Formats: sequence, C-alpha cells, structure tokens
Amino acid sequence: MYDQPIVERKDSSPLATSLLAISVVCLIVASTLLGMRLKELTYKGNSPTTSAKKWEDDGLRRVTQDAKKLFADVDIDIDEG
Repeated sequence: MYDQPIVERKDSSPLATSLLAISVVCLIVASTLLGMRLKELTYKGNSPTTSAKKWEDDGLRRVTQDAKKLFADVDIDIDEG
C-alpha cells in the first residue's frame, strides 16, 4: 500500500472556474425569467391545468374568428368539419 506513487492534484484553471460560475448565474437568471413569464401568462386564480385549458380555448376561438374573417367573401362554411 505504501509503495504506490503519490499523485498530486492539479490546480484548477481560473478560466474554467469563471466560466462555470458565469453559466450558473445565467441559468439562474434564465429560470427566474421563465418563471416570471409563466406566472404572467397564467390566468389569475386558476390551477395550471385550468389556465392551460382557457389558453387553448381562447386560441382556438381566435383562430376560428380569424378564419371566418378571411373566408367571409368566399362561399365556404368552415363550421362543417
């Protein structure tokens, strides 16, 4: 056991340590901004599932209204299916 060579640990690179610290800070900031954006888009007083369903319904309604405006001059009934 005592006849094994002694292996010394190399010093870490200051550049690598700095880049690691910067990436950690950037990830924390990005996560915080994403959470703030999600909170902003969530309907007040609803669970995430209910809020997502309302977003889906509003989006579908908006797309349907836009399609009806677009095809108002054309003789096509988009409610058929």
